[in-house]
Amino acid sequence: MGFVCNWSAYSSVEMAGVDKREYPASIKLVRLMCLGRLHLGLVLKAFELGADGVMLLGCPAEDCQYESGMTRAKEVFTQAKGMLDLLGIGQKRLALVEMPLGRGDLLASRVSSFVRQIKRAGLSPLSSNNSLSMELVEETVSCQR
Repeated sequence: MGFVCNWSAYSSVEMAGVDKREYPASIKLVRLMCLGRLHLGLVLKAFELGADGVMLLGCPAEDCQYESGMTRAKEVFTQAKGMLDLLGIGQKRLALVEMPLGRGDLLASRVSSFVRQIKRAGLSPLSSNNSLSMELVEETVSCQR
């Protein structure tokens, strides 16, 4: 699962499509207005709903439309890593990537690498309990907006 900032990071998703760059279809991307609006609870909810890994794709700090989005995202990322270790999920199942404007090639490369890493790690300890429900995640995200 991936949470993607609406600005630079999402432009990379769009450019990957325009340039016909391939990345695994198994990753489900949810667009947020700013990655800085992402709440720790939403990251943990993705794992609870069955995600084997969660990728946070945001704008580089110097390109943030809201000035502090990546700073806030880094704080949530750090908190989430600690929680994932406590829960026995492991922090390697979480990634934070600064994605420059329109870099579809970089997006495809980083997403593909993350998906390979997660496949090597195997199923999340929680994924046997639930199947990831995009409808529930998107409903939760829409409440955050």
